[in-house]
Amino acid sequence: MTTKANRKTFFVDRTVQGMLLVKATGYWLLSLFVVGAMTFLGWVFVTPGLDALVEIRAHLPSLIAMLVMALLSTLIVLPVILIDLVRQTNRFAGPIHRLQRVMQEAVAGTPVEPIHFRDHDYWQELATTFNQLIEQRETPSRPDGESEILEFETIDSGRFVPTGV
Repeated sequence: MTTKANRKTFFVDRTVQGMLLVKATGYWLLSLFVVGAMTFLGWVFVTPGLDALVEIRAHLPSLIAMLVMALLSTLIVLPVILIDLVRQTNRFAGPIHRLQRVMQEAVAGTPVEPIHFRDHDYWQELATTFNQLIEQRETPSRPDGESEILEFETIDSGRFVPTGV
């Protein structure tokens, strides 16, 4: 397989990748809430004890300092996680986006070249199967004048592969 250049766009499929980023941010907010609640409970029961709740104003600056440090720590990590998530989702959104574009060209009657995904993209076998389909489509019909009907079989991993491959 040939090595391709890096993608030129950050988001290949804004809908899918955007949804995943929103989900990841939601999980981050949930974890931030849980960490904050657990920090507060740990602070109340371990450091000053339950009596601190009566005189909370005296202990509030130290509690706020701990919570701010937890927030800053997660804010440093969040962009790294989101950028990596987009890069990882490009490995499956990119191939599907490319396959969809080439299929639209084929439906429009434009001759299509075989597709090849980048080396580290997911679903390499999808490109192989699509290329076989296009090759069969461009092959002249059988000598008896009937069209060839493609038959598919399922392999153990759940993939559909043309029979006889």
